[in-house]
Amino acid sequence: MSASEAPPLDAVLIGYENQENLGLRSILAYLRQEGFRAALVPFRPGNEAELLKEVLAKRPRLVGFSIIFQYALDEFGAAMATLRDAGVTAHFTAGGHFPSLAPEQTLDLLPALDTVVRFEGELTLAELLAHLDQPDTWDTIQGLAIRRDGQVVLTPSRPLIADLDGLPPVARDGPQEAGAGLLMASMLASRGCHYNCAFCSIRQFYGTPPGPLRRARSPQAVVDEMQTLYTESGVRVFLFQDDDFAARTPRQRAWIHDFMDALVATGLAGDGKREVGWKISCRVDDLTTEILEQMLAHGLVGVYLGVESGSEQGLKTLNKLVTVDQNRRAIELLKAHEVAMAMGFMLFDPGSTVETLRENIRFLREVGADGHFPINFCKMLPYAGTPIETDLRHAGRLRGTTARPDYSFEDPRVDWVAFLVHRIFSRRNFGGDGLVFRLQQADADVRFQRALTDRPIPEGFEPALRDLISRANLSAVDTLSDLLDGVVEHGPEPLIAEEQTLLALADREWRAEAAIETELARLTLQSEVPAT
Repeated sequence: MSASEAPPLDAVLIGYENQENLGLRSILAYLRQEGFRAALVPFRPGNEAELLKEVLAKRPRLVGFSIIFQYALDEFGAAMATLRDAGVTAHFTAGGHFPSLAPEQTLDLLPALDTVVRFEGELTLAELLAHLDQPDTWDTIQGLAIRRDGQVVLTPSRPLIADLDGLPPVARDGPQEAGAGLLMASMLASRGCHYNCAFCSIRQFYGTPPGPLRRARSPQAVVDEMQTLYTESGVRVFLFQDDDFAARTPRQRAWIHDFMDALVATGLAGDGKREVGWKISCRVDDLTTEILEQMLAHGLVGVYLGVESGSEQGLKTLNKLVTVDQNRRAIELLKAHEVAMAMGFMLFDPGSTVETLRENIRFLREVGADGHFPINFCKMLPYAGTPIETDLRHAGRLRGTTARPDYSFEDPRVDWVAFLVHRIFSRRNFGGDGLVFRLQQADADVRFQRALTDRPIPEGFEPALRDLISRANLSAVDTLSDLLDGVVEHGPEPLIAEEQTLLALADREWRAEAAIETELARLTLQSEVPAT
């Protein structure tokens, strides 16, 4: 049977797949369990023609779009318009943080949409599909936003899924390359977070519907999934996407110990075994020497640390409920145990001043000088529904569009610094081929190789890599410092008017990045550590 003769699908789900979209893949697995024919199509900005080809071939009754944050609204809107213009008449729905928290705005901005699935989507989307031909019944389905008679009708929120073990394993297409000849898969052991950081929409997404703020799968269910992926697909690296894997509650501490026991019982860890490695994300105040050493003994190889600021004022603005000293101690703990790490860091936040910028730059220099990990930094984004976005709106400081919200600073010099930092460092910090990504990949390769294989690390490779990372970090903080000094001492207008001065700063940074990228490529080629 040719593709054109294949029976139409019930649903096509479309979303970003930078690693694996576990939320969308969980919905996909649930729909299939319930007897629906469904498929996932990865989304990339600019791939409208490819998307259209896939949808036309699959002829779905429903197309679901995973729009996590509002910054992707325009891109998804263009994709929807392409599909509609080509005659696709399927029911269009969307889910994710922004559609869930701002359904009226979503339906207003995306006229091609018919409904919004709010919050957790498995049960709601399945029920919508079951009643797709009965629109008069949609207002009885919990967790929907519906267009009706020119108005948006919100049905009651569906309670959060109480038993995550009752969901089927996420649908997967196969493992991904992790570097060093290893295969990896993303994992999710829990949903939600106990904390309420001012910039994060996790609390609002999971805290609005009825149910606990954080739920976890059973440790055995998580390990069973890991063992299946290890046995059937050769996966040895597991990237946990939990918002706070190592939450320091008694229940989660007990969960972690049961998880480690299950790893030993299934033969994936223990007795010096190096069968699997796993990475987690956590808060700085989650880490103690005891729990870190226990996790390392059971396969932990990396940690993404939510540091966010090196300024006490910045941490207060972001409602992190930690101190700069706690940030330092957590980083030093990971370094002392030679743990691969990355950190989230917001150089700019709505309360930023010249002094907090100096504090952040000093902090970045302090933690980045030794080259243990590549430093990265950004401006805090005002995600819809977050406490900080609400405060900015009430203060009249929110500007831009719904799809591209932004804010100004109380000191216009900080606005200029933020603008220039974005211009100079965008590729370095966020590019798929940027320096930070390249260094992180090289660092991961060598750490995975040491932790999970018997292949020797070429002599001199690691010291040379640490030196490159250190140089990249120090070049960035030197440029940040000089840029801030230039704006503060001379004002932005003279600095920009003296084009050669500004270009010299940017050119110095870009040349340093190019030189390091060249040396990294040469180092990788000369070693046995495979490039990724």
